[in-house]
Amino acid sequence: MRPSVALALALLVVGASGANASAKPAVPGSGLDRVGDRAEFVSGELVVRFRAGVPAAARGDALEAREARAMRGLGLPGLTLVRLPRGASVRAAAAAFERDPRVLYAEPNYLHRLLEVPPNDPFFLQQWGLDQLTDRDIDAPEAWDIATGSSTVVVAVLDSGIDLSHPDLMSNIWVNDDPPGGGDDDLNNFIDDTNGWDFIQDDAMPLDYNGHGTHVAGTIGAVGNNSLGVAGVNWDVSLMAVRVASADGTLPSAAIANGINYACANDADVVNGSFGARTKSLAVRDAVKSPACADTLFVFAAGNEGRNLNGNTAASNEFPCELHRPPSGGGNSAANVICVAASNMNDGLAGFSNRGRMAVHLAAPGVDILSTVPAYQEVTGFPEGFDYGTPGEFQAQWNDQLGPGAEWAQSFLNFTSSPASLRDSPGNYPNDSERSIRNMSPIDLSGLLGCRIDYEIRLATEFRFDFFVISAGTTTDADTDVTAWTGSTAGQFIPATDDLSLFDGQMLVYIRFWLISDPSVRMDGVYLDDFVVKCLAPGQEAYEAIAGTSMATPHVAGVAALLLDFDPLLTVPQLKSAILRGVDRRSGLANLVSTGGRLNAADSLSVLTDVTAPETTITGRPANQTSSHRATFRFTADEPGSRFQCRHMNGPWTGCSSPKVYRNLANGLHRLRVRAIDKAGNVDSTPAQDTWRIV
Repeated sequence: MRPSVALALALLVVGASGANASAKPAVPGSGLDRVGDRAEFVSGELVVRFRAGVPAAARGDALEAREARAMRGLGLPGLTLVRLPRGASVRAAAAAFERDPRVLYAEPNYLHRLLEVPPNDPFFLQQWGLDQLTDRDIDAPEAWDIATGSSTVVVAVLDSGIDLSHPDLMSNIWVNDDPPGGGDDDLNNFIDDTNGWDFIQDDAMPLDYNGHGTHVAGTIGAVGNNSLGVAGVNWDVSLMAVRVASADGTLPSAAIANGINYACANDADVVNGSFGARTKSLAVRDAVKSPACADTLFVFAAGNEGRNLNGNTAASNEFPCELHRPPSGGGNSAANVICVAASNMNDGLAGFSNRGRMAVHLAAPGVDILSTVPAYQEVTGFPEGFDYGTPGEFQAQWNDQLGPGAEWAQSFLNFTSSPASLRDSPGNYPNDSERSIRNMSPIDLSGLLGCRIDYEIRLATEFRFDFFVISAGTTTDADTDVTAWTGSTAGQFIPATDDLSLFDGQMLVYIRFWLISDPSVRMDGVYLDDFVVKCLAPGQEAYEAIAGTSMATPHVAGVAALLLDFDPLLTVPQLKSAILRGVDRRSGLANLVSTGGRLNAADSLSVLTDVTAPETTITGRPANQTSSHRATFRFTADEPGSRFQCRHMNGPWTGCSSPKVYRNLANGLHRLRVRAIDKAGNVDSTPAQDTWRIV
């Protein structure tokens, strides 16, 4: 999980570029920003949907005319992932395809982002979002008195994958009628998709190399009442693992669309999507609104930038969360979508959470949420950090340097853990140079999966001109880019994680660090500390408290599954209505989300079970006869959380709240009627009423 950094930084990270056999890495001119704005789409790819009835030959002609080729279908008629010729402009190619009468639409393969926020209390060991003394929670224990979940309810987790062997999850993992080694037994065109599918690596092993998806899955359905770890909103549920996010937390819209189509085709009742982007993908829209998904509820995260989403501009959009909005608001009236903000432990909106009464439905706990994460094992034989006792010991491990002079060395001035870090130069690095250093003893990753590197970095380079690059290879003279940085961390070390899974299972792995500069500005360079290689530890448990609308969203998806356990025949509109009607309305959320409330599992269940109308009582009124042309009424109901409607004389019933004040009334006899409506929608059929006379 890659943390955001609350600094005024200008940093760019360049994603893994694939195999590169050269001795030095090529630094791309564009890529994914590590902090700040990030790449919007996959380079060199389009998502194209041809019009209905266009034959395959005509589609081929359209592609050939633009020197493009079809990579694969994306689960809907005519929807295709297209590879452009080398060097082609993605946006220009999309515009050219859209001018073709055979094409319904063409768009970049947009990248979405996992929406987690770093934990602000890593030792927080209580699941306050489910239950706490102040009752600013979803009332899970009260809900569990009625339902605890069922394996017949399927929740698809569209995310970075799931740790399928986590002891607190494994008995709740979805099991398809397609066991390993038997081919496509269920005839769904996915071979051996026993627990789901990986749409990033296109295989039947949707493992989690990031941690985000496993955390989301644990909130929805970590096994409850098993004397182990944490409890999910559902003690029993079927979690479908649909990997659509790379290890670095980016999600191509092609993978999302494919994942949605897969989930719906395999009868997912609920889809959790803890990701978002400012740009609307038409392919994702079409997948959500496809006939196959009509009976599936989608729960999406509102995003973590603290923005107001009420408008319809790039600065006020978050998709697919806003697909439920009408076209005038930028959406597409997708009635099967719920958009979720994050609440804090005081029942207010979390500071990082996006909001908007027109865009976001409700809030759910999203700060310091404890849940499952994959366990990692540190790879032995490779030193953590650069804390060597003597210069000779350091040189024995790091004496393969390339470039003008042996300028990589230990720093005893700047580090995160004493006594030393790795630095590229004693002062300002030389201009127009490429210098590198690598480990002499290879790292053994044989038999290991999901490997990654964790480290602390302090950077001062000329933004987008000078680069710090980490590369890896299986020989001493072959490198593949792992990541690249440019810019400044403002004199601070920040934590970072990068994917090394390309080298999973390799017996010999070498890591090389590069500092590549142009001929102009010189700065201080790079410092690295606490550098460690880790790989997944299958079958072991681990937990972490983190924050984000990503963590709020699975609370809502989990409650949806809980309601379906109670009543499997609920339609999507009924399911959505019960969730939204069951919220606890809070002043700290008023006008920030459409319901003005925070998720409540027990009250949402009550919406389904309650058939009793509330009783309304007037508790305050004017005198029977008065000269005042102003009247104030107070009223209450015997069911907490009820709303009210008032009717003065023969006027219409209108929403009201206590106290209700009438002004500028005429002389004569007046009558007021008040009726309560509970969360289940039951209306008091015998409204409270009162009369008074103004003289």
